[in-house]
Amino acid sequence: MQNLVVPIRDRDARRRGAAWVGGVVAAGIAVGLGVLAVATLGGADTGDDPAARSGDAIEWFEVRPRSFALTVTESGDLDAAERLEIKNRVEGRPEIIFLVEEGTRATAGDVLVRLDSDELRDKLSAAELLLERARADEVFARQGLEIARRDATSARAAAEVALSLAELELSKWRRGDVPQARRELDLALQKAERQVERTQRDHEVSIELYAQNFISLNDLEDTEIAELEAADGLLTAELALAVYNDYTYETEQQQKQSAVNQARADLASQIAKNQSELERLEADLASKAQTLAIREEALSELQEQLLASEIKAPKDGIVIYGTSVGRRRGDPMAEGRQVRFNETILFLPDTREMVANLAVAEAFQPLVAAGQSVRVTVDARPGQVYAGTVEKVGPLTQSGGWLNPGQREFTARVRLDTDADHGLIPAMRGTGEITVGQVEDALAVPVQAVFTEGEQHFCYVPAGGGFVAARPVEIGRASETLVEIEAGLEPGDRVLLRDPQPGELRESVS
Repeated sequence: MQNLVVPIRDRDARRRGAAWVGGVVAAGIAVGLGVLAVATLGGADTGDDPAARSGDAIEWFEVRPRSFALTVTESGDLDAAERLEIKNRVEGRPEIIFLVEEGTRATAGDVLVRLDSDELRDKLSAAELLLERARADEVFARQGLEIARRDATSARAAAEVALSLAELELSKWRRGDVPQARRELDLALQKAERQVERTQRDHEVSIELYAQNFISLNDLEDTEIAELEAADGLLTAELALAVYNDYTYETEQQQKQSAVNQARADLASQIAKNQSELERLEADLASKAQTLAIREEALSELQEQLLASEIKAPKDGIVIYGTSVGRRRGDPMAEGRQVRFNETILFLPDTREMVANLAVAEAFQPLVAAGQSVRVTVDARPGQVYAGTVEKVGPLTQSGGWLNPGQREFTARVRLDTDADHGLIPAMRGTGEITVGQVEDALAVPVQAVFTEGEQHFCYVPAGGGFVAARPVEIGRASETLVEIEAGLEPGDRVLLRDPQPGELRESVS
């Protein structure tokens, strides 16, 4: 049976098999078959036990009520509570030509980094030329549009005047020329008719006078000729009126109306032409304006990048290289190194207030909460303990990295209570003991006194005659050094702190 039991003090076994019993902060005992005890930095409380000072103090422990803290102990890195992250804002992969030494206490305004800017300056000169050309093109397009607008206004006004004149000419012809021509033709027809009547009377009178020999034959013939001429004049007047009504009126009407229609069409054509031309020029101007805006933005970005090629400290702080923080620390930051766009070059932490970012195993997530007290030790400051408080617990877990790919961890941010001369700097390695609960006045034994076989926990107690026997116990909460005994032992009982020797073990007792 001894080959089946594993002492609880194996901490790695506890991490591999986390489980909690006995309430919100009750912890099981870590054994080879998998129960996890809560870790603590405290030791077994044996200093005031009389048995501990006897000859068998290292083998036996007297059971009695004790109070002890339940803690979770994990490691992590220190960091400033507030730190400024300085990234490369220059596109491409510029080379570092100056880099302030890591650990330097920088003052606001100090130059921290200079990046090679020769290529940027060449691009800036080319961008300035392109911008000037874009400005000239935009001005030319704007002026061309203004000229076209004035020309369009003038051309439309001329077309509108031509239409108005054609309409006036049509109206004048209809209301003036046509009535006047018809009156003239009517008058000529009436005069011709009257002339025919007069010559007819004269000829009739002349015939009578010639018969009476009062006039000569020539006089008679003159009246005949006058009558013929008057008849011909009447025919001419009638024909003139008919021609005007049947041909001249229609011809002139079509000519006048056609002039109006043509003028109206010319106006519509001019309006459409103006609109098309102005839209083309407006589109050209918009394109030139957009090109100008793009050139201005490109120049502004290059100017900003040129300014970004020299990085100054915006505030006081200690210089920490970006490659010195985190797990990937290859290709350290140095002069001559190329940096990617948006790559972190360095941090400028405000070290007046420090925090510890502890990587806590996923199994402890239900136990760790903001506001819990923490004792932090730092590898670089042996012997010193720093008080702290859990400020925030990360909501997500992540892989333990290539060293522990199967382990899941979450981050507990602990704010340290330190003075101004604490001497701590970011990236220092430390260990934090988080107090997650307290056991008050409970029977407890050291973790090495509890053994497990399957799901049964037991302790070895005296069985007389130098023998020991396994007594089943029920366990409750546990720290790294002490385990609460809920049943199976009484105050004053003694338990063995080691594995039984060969021949020392007697059958179990209840």
